[in-house]
Amino acid sequence: MLPTLTVLALGASVVGTSELGIAGLLPAIGADLAVSVGAAGTLVSVYALAVVVAGPLLTLVLRRAPRRQVLLGALGALAVGNGVTAVAAGFPLLLAARAFTGAAAAVYAVTALGTATALVGPERRGRAVAVVFGGITVSGVVGVPASTLLGDVVGWRGVYGGLAALGAAVLFAARLLVPSTPGPPSAPASPSGTKAQLAALVRGRMPYTFVGNAAVTAGHYTASTYFVVLLTRRTDLGPATAALLLLTGGVAATLGNAAGGAGADRRTRRTLLVAAVTLALCLGVVPAVMTGPALTWLTALVWSAAFSAFSTAAQAGVDRRAGPGAQLAGAVNISVFNTGIAAGSAVGGAVLGRAGFTGVHLAAAALVVAGLAAVLHAQPRDTPSDPGPVRGRRGAGGCRQTRAKPAEATPTPTVRKSSQIPVRRPAEFRP
Repeated sequence: MLPTLTVLALGASVVGTSELGIAGLLPAIGADLAVSVGAAGTLVSVYALAVVVAGPLLTLVLRRAPRRQVLLGALGALAVGNGVTAVAAGFPLLLAARAFTGAAAAVYAVTALGTATALVGPERRGRAVAVVFGGITVSGVVGVPASTLLGDVVGWRGVYGGLAALGAAVLFAARLLVPSTPGPPSAPASPSGTKAQLAALVRGRMPYTFVGNAAVTAGHYTASTYFVVLLTRRTDLGPATAALLLLTGGVAATLGNAAGGAGADRRTRRTLLVAAVTLALCLGVVPAVMTGPALTWLTALVWSAAFSAFSTAAQAGVDRRAGPGAQLAGAVNISVFNTGIAAGSAVGGAVLGRAGFTGVHLAAAALVVAGLAAVLHAQPRDTPSDPGPVRGRRGAGGCRQTRAKPAEATPTPTVRKSSQIPVRRPAEFRP
């Protein structure tokens, strides 16, 4: 199981580096293809848009296909997309390659999550989500800085050529190590598969969950998008030192990811509450400490860990609550995260010009609090983690379960046979 989960995490790291690594390469791309840096920035937008739109649509289209084949196909498409990115002769082809790669990344992320949770079972669902999300987190810690540094050595085309080769290597490993896993309950032969998937999106209070997850994500990115600018302007740190602080923040996010996965397996609602409250408090504290590098850095460490824990627990919670529609609901939630990223960056930019860094962080904290309110409204209350039935808990199918009362210390009634030998009635047959 461990080798398979490692391969899934490596694939996720390729996804994360493919998406985020381009940020440090935009000036080189603009110079190479004779476009402005602003125009080159649309490469980020078109990738995110492809994830938001193509993820849920392709999940529906491919819902009946064997999960292993979809996973391998997505890895192959990811390698091809990065390869075309590396050799694109013009900007339109480069845009198309980025959109294609984004669609492949969305399918891979959803399928890898489903594969991981099928391998470990429902009781360790949060930890499985943490493994896949951990690959994306690690890409932010290692892959993105490495892409920027390598871009100065081998050029931006060399970076994406390397990502294509790495994707092909992960594909080869996946063919060897990833077994066939059961598909989603609505898959192969159910004629109502599409209805079951779509119904999961509106069942209960799931829409509130999506809105809340988007708002919390937007709050995080409202501030984090401009955090390097804050470090260099308000704390007088150089770019190299700021990059080092971001690296330690990535390590904190990796730890938070693991904690969020483990917490979601025990108490999902409490994990979401603690993570979001911690995130909001950190964002609110930054304006008071942002002139001091040490306090700003320590606050950012907790902030990074809290958001990572929240996003992992949120994905695990959606997967658990969606039931037969977990595959599509997971894809929609990933789209929700990407929508929050785009919205947060836009909100931060708008607020920064009017209210400065203080306004940015207070707006970010407000978005997190609003998102948390929606999430708590939607998320059912936690139940004890032991599998034993508890009075008042609803089990599968909505049936109410009760725990048997302990046997009372009263004399046990007896039944006499014709031989007059007393026979005690077993406890399970007592009235």
